[in-house]
Amino acid sequence: HTVRRQSIKRGEPRQMPSLPHTAESTVREEHFSSRRKQLEDYLTNILKMPMYRNYHGTMEFIGVSQLSFIHDLGPKGIEGLIMKRSGGHRIPGLNCCGQGRVCYRWSKRWLVVKDSFLLYMKPDSGAIAFVLLVDKEFNIKIGQKETETKYGLQIDNLSRSLILKCNSYRHAQWWRQGIDEFIQKHGKDFLREHRFGSYAPVQENTLAKWPMLCLWTTYAVFFPLLYFLRLSPEIFMKRPVVEGNRWRLDCILKRKA
Repeated sequence: HTVRRQSIKRGEPRQMPSLPHTAESTVREEHFSSRRKQLEDYLTNILKMPMYRNYHGTMEFIGVSQLSFIHDLGPKGIEGLIMKRSGGHRIPGLNCCGQGRVCYRWSKRWLVVKDSFLLYMKPDSGAIAFVLLVDKEFNIKIGQKETETKYGLQIDNLSRSLILKCNSYRHAQWWRQGIDEFIQKHGKDFLREHRFGSYAPVQENTLAKWPMLCLWTTYAVFFPLLYFLRLSPEIFMKRPVVEGNRWRLDCILKRKA
């Protein structure tokens, strides 16, 4: 902590604001408004200091994350801390050894809801652990009977069942309603099948024409272009991923080349 303090750039706020020392019970009613203003100023000053603003505990308290206000990721849905159960990947022919709780473990994760996907991150580091896409099989269940977990919440798509544990039934209902309303408003196009069995709707006047690019290009030309555009060759051109890597962009290009 001392090293981080010493590394703060000059010109940035250094002085730690102080909280009121008077006990709440001794504050008279006519001073409540000034007391609230003191607390507001305290939080404002804390958020002006990058060292504290970017701390995961501060962001958890306010209810935001590193991805909350990135415009290119689409509109912001609800987010918050949840307990996630291990497993849930739908792998044909592979099942858990049993339904017992010994097969699972619970991890604390930060869940973020966006228009076409959900993701959860590790709270301390902010590293994205998994992205759950919204597709035609996207569905939310709630209750112990469906999830085998008290105050459980189950989110399904074509490739995974995500089991979450909430603090109460009301908390689980809050998550379900928030996710469902946001997806219905901003991501309903991904909930149904489109032309040629595509997961995504037809987009007019777009710059990228992926199918034509894949047909005429070759390894020697396209991969330098991918690097220049900062695109991953491991992006899947067809969802859900049910045929291994067949529809991964680099594999498609290899077949065409």
